[in-house]
Amino acid sequence: MLVSDYCDYLPLYRQIQSFARHGVEIERSTLANSAGGAGWWLEALQARLASHVLTSSKLFADDTRLPVLDPGRDRTKTGRLRAEQGIDFRRSG
Repeated sequence: MLVSDYCDYLPLYRQIQSFARHGVEIERSTLANSAGGAGWWLEALQARLASHVLTSSKLFADDTRLPVLDPGRDRTKTGRLRAEQGIDFRRSG
Protein backbone atom coordinates (compact mmCIF):
# COMPACT_ATOMS: atom_id res chain seq x y z
CA MET A 1 0.00 0.00 0.00
CA LEU A 2 2.81 2.43 0.85
CA VAL A 3 4.75 1.54 -2.29
CA SER A 4 1.64 2.23 -4.36
CA ASP A 5 1.12 5.53 -2.57
CA TYR A 6 4.66 6.93 -2.56
CA CYS A 7 6.42 5.16 -5.44
CA ASP A 8 3.59 4.61 -7.90
CA TYR A 9 1.87 7.94 -7.05
CA LEU A 10 -1.42 6.16 -6.40
CA PRO A 11 -3.34 7.95 -3.62
CA LEU A 12 -5.31 5.92 -1.09
CA TYR A 13 -8.70 6.76 -2.60
CA ARG A 14 -7.55 5.41 -5.98
CA GLN A 15 -6.20 2.26 -4.34
CA ILE A 16 -9.65 1.79 -2.77
CA GLN A 17 -11.23 2.10 -6.22
CA SER A 18 -8.83 -0.53 -7.53
CA PHE A 19 -9.61 -2.89 -4.65
CA ALA A 20 -13.34 -2.40 -5.27
CA ARG A 21 -12.93 -3.42 -8.93
CA HIS A 22 -11.55 -6.73 -7.62
CA GLY A 23 -14.43 -7.16 -5.19
CA VAL A 24 -12.57 -6.05 -2.06
CA GLU A 25 -14.34 -3.38 -0.04
CA ILE A 26 -12.03 -1.43 2.27
CA GLU A 27 -12.50 1.86 4.08
CA ARG A 28 -10.17 4.76 3.43
CA SER A 29 -9.66 5.14 7.17
CA THR A 30 -8.36 1.54 7.31
CA LEU A 31 -5.66 2.30 4.74
CA ALA A 32 -4.86 5.61 6.42
CA ASN A 33 -4.45 3.90 9.80
CA SER A 34 -2.18 1.29 8.21
CA ALA A 35 -0.03 4.03 6.68
CA GLY A 36 0.20 5.78 10.05
CA GLY A 37 1.16 2.53 11.75
CA ALA A 38 3.87 1.92 9.17
CA GLY A 39 5.36 5.27 10.13
CA TRP A 40 6.32 3.76 13.49
CA TRP A 41 8.66 1.35 11.70
CA LEU A 42 10.36 4.25 9.93
CA GLU A 43 11.13 6.30 13.06
CA ALA A 44 14.59 4.75 13.53
CA LEU A 45 15.50 5.58 9.93
CA GLN A 46 14.27 9.14 10.36
CA ALA A 47 16.32 9.55 13.54
CA ARG A 48 19.47 8.27 11.82
CA LEU A 49 18.96 10.56 8.82
CA ALA A 50 18.27 13.56 11.06
CA SER A 51 21.43 12.86 13.04
CA HIS A 52 23.49 12.73 9.85
CA VAL A 53 21.95 15.90 8.40
CA LEU A 54 22.18 17.94 11.60
CA THR A 55 25.86 17.10 12.20
CA SER A 56 26.90 18.10 8.67
CA SER A 57 29.09 21.12 8.08
CA LYS A 58 26.69 22.43 5.40
CA LEU A 59 22.93 22.15 5.26
CA PHE A 60 20.77 22.71 2.19
CA ALA A 61 16.97 22.86 2.40
CA ASP A 62 14.05 23.33 0.03
CA ASP A 63 10.38 23.96 0.76
CA THR A 64 8.20 23.71 -2.35
CA ARG A 65 4.43 24.21 -2.51
CA LEU A 66 2.46 21.99 -4.87
CA PRO A 67 -1.17 21.08 -5.54
CA VAL A 68 -2.42 17.93 -3.78
CA LEU A 69 -5.66 16.09 -4.58
CA ASP A 70 -8.44 16.62 -2.03
CA PRO A 71 -11.00 14.05 -3.22
CA GLY A 72 -13.68 14.83 -0.65
CA ARG A 73 -13.94 18.42 -1.89
CA ASP A 74 -13.44 17.79 -5.65
CA ARG A 75 -10.51 20.18 -5.87
CA THR A 76 -6.89 20.47 -4.89
CA LYS A 77 -5.31 21.92 -1.80
CA THR A 78 -1.80 23.23 -1.28
CA GLY A 79 0.73 20.68 -0.06
CA ARG A 80 4.37 21.16 0.80
CA LEU A 81 7.35 19.10 -0.22
CA ARG A 82 10.35 19.57 2.04
CA ALA A 83 13.83 18.26 1.42
CA GLU A 84 17.01 18.63 3.43
CA GLN A 85 20.49 17.52 2.58
CA GLY A 86 23.58 17.62 4.72
CA ILE A 87 27.05 17.64 3.23
CA ASP A 88 30.09 17.22 5.40
CA PHE A 89 33.11 18.58 3.56
CA ARG A 90 35.30 17.67 6.54
CA ARG A 91 34.85 13.96 5.80
CA SER A 92 35.21 14.04 2.03
CA GLY A 93 38.35 12.49 0.58
